[in-house]
Amino acid sequence: MKKLNNAFKVIVFIGIFIFLWINVFNVLWLKKTSIRYFYEEPKNSLDVVYIGSSNVKQHFNPTLSFNKDGFTTGLLSWYSESFLAIKNLIIESKKYQNPKLYVIDITQITNDDIVYDEGETRNITDSMKFNLNRINLINKTLKYSKQQDIDYLSYYFSFLIYHNRWKDILYGGLKLENDMLYKGFIFAEEKDSIKIYPIEKNTWGGGKSELNENQKEILYDLLNYIKKSNLNVLFVIPPRLFLPDDEEELNTVTDIIDTYNYKILNFNKIDDFNLDYKSDFKNTAHLNVYGATKYTLYFS
Repeated sequence: MKKLNNAFKVIVFIGIFIFLWINVFNVLWLKKTSIRYFYEEPKNSLDVVYIGSSNVKQHFNPTLSFNKDGFTTGLLSWYSESFLAIKNLIIESKKYQNPKLYVIDITQITNDDIVYDEGETRNITDSMKFNLNRINLINKTLKYSKQQDIDYLSYYFSFLIYHNRWKDILYGGLKLENDMLYKGFIFAEEKDSIKIYPIEKNTWGGGKSELNENQKEILYDLLNYIKKSNLNVLFVIPPRLFLPDDEEELNTVTDIIDTYNYKILNFNKIDDFNLDYKSDFKNTAHLNVYGATKYTLYFS
């Protein structure tokens, strides 16, 4: 009987610890990413799930597209979001939504290191609910990461990093980062002309360059998963100014996607929505709200 009572106490302790781990410690990481917001969407309420880097959340306005064409969109996006994470974000989204279409921004595949840096990686993994899918993404990230002296345990148990922030909260030294007022879309009103690119419109060459082994492995794994899952997917290259090397890699990626019979839209080759490269950009990579309005209305 004594052994049974001790076992019961251990089980209760573990249960309380898991509850604190999942619910309380999570409060200490105050960023309200679009991935966290995604969990708050009503189940099976989204027609479209749009996944990718910061171009997603700074280019496409879900509220505007709903008002124009009546479909609902959820954004799974973060700054410099690793291309490595896209498959796992699709898997995560399928637990809560059954969209008619996935839109995937492929911009970040041009990052040869695949994993951008520790901070950007944690913004994604720490935003996900703790489950096997999150663990799998962390495992993949650590496999490809070139980071030195990795604190492996804190990737899986994120409160090990954020536990000491209680004092910041108690004394008002920590502010909530929340750009979720418009379903994840970020309004940027800056009208910074792109002075380092003295052109009226973007140019796009036809050259191609070989992908490295990591890029190919992750791209084919994603495409095979999409095909096996029978998902309806549209790939996009958003309007921005790319370096010539990035353009050549994206041309190669486009050819690979074509072999799987998926459609890919390169908005840098489309003139129909009259994007002004001198006034519609916040910077060389992101649209301001004026450019985003043109992009959203056209794409919608």
